[in-house]
Amino acid sequence: MALSLRTMLIFALFITPAITYGQGLGDRPGDIRQGIRAEAACAIAGMSAEQAQLTALQRARAAAIEQAAGVSVTSASLVTNATLTGDFIKTYARGYIVREKVEWLPLGQYQKDASTAPIPEYRVRITADVYCPERKPQGLRLRARLNAPVFRKGEKASIAVQANQEARVAIFNITADDQVVLLFPNAHAPEHLLPAGRDVIFPDKDAKVELEMEPLPGHQRDAEAFLICAWDRDQAIRILERFPEGKPLAFAAFFARLAETAPEAETILPYEVVGTP
Repeated sequence: MALSLRTMLIFALFITPAITYGQGLGDRPGDIRQGIRAEAACAIAGMSAEQAQLTALQRARAAAIEQAAGVSVTSASLVTNATLTGDFIKTYARGYIVREKVEWLPLGQYQKDASTAPIPEYRVRITADVYCPERKPQGLRLRARLNAPVFRKGEKASIAVQANQEARVAIFNITADDQVVLLFPNAHAPEHLLPAGRDVIFPDKDAKVELEMEPLPGHQRDAEAFLICAWDRDQAIRILERFPEGKPLAFAAFFARLAETAPEAETILPYEVVGTP
């Protein structure tokens, strides 16, 4: 892959244990682990300052969620954007950050050794409350796949979703500007009941909407994801009331609302969008 189409990230991660256990959201199964503190620092080559800052924030969020879930976190690594999406964004299904305080630390620098020039390093600290849902060992399960892991500007995405039992499903987009927006159900397709054991494609061939991909203005490459959530078919979720169509929500505000619905299954499909050369 040409260097212009590859983004490299060096990050360092620091975690301060600070967990207290609270009650779940109302009668929702699970609990909130409060006051989790995590710091992340990243030095970026091939990204804008805006993308670098979001990457550092995503890494700190992933660290907080992994800490709440009791998973160890690697202290330092060199990764590509594809690894970034798999490692960082996928953690959002392990727990929901329902409240966060973000503190940007003074700009640092990363230097591999004395023979290389230092690279500016963005550093961030978050204090987060993480809702950890209670999972049933046997129950609703989801499988989903994208038609491609990387899209060029103008290409169209499609998502295949399958559940092991009838379920109500919603598809959200975690965007590169740190927001989350509902894609399905929508005004053109309000019915979101998924049959058991059969792939359902979104958008279908007769849909009035398309998922045409493009990076944010001024960006050559963006990392995003689709979040698919499912509930028991008899659960009255009222998705379109909780998540108005076409109205993006800030990261923590979205997951606070999602936690109130207590999805029984989730899966995340990370992808990258590349602009035209």
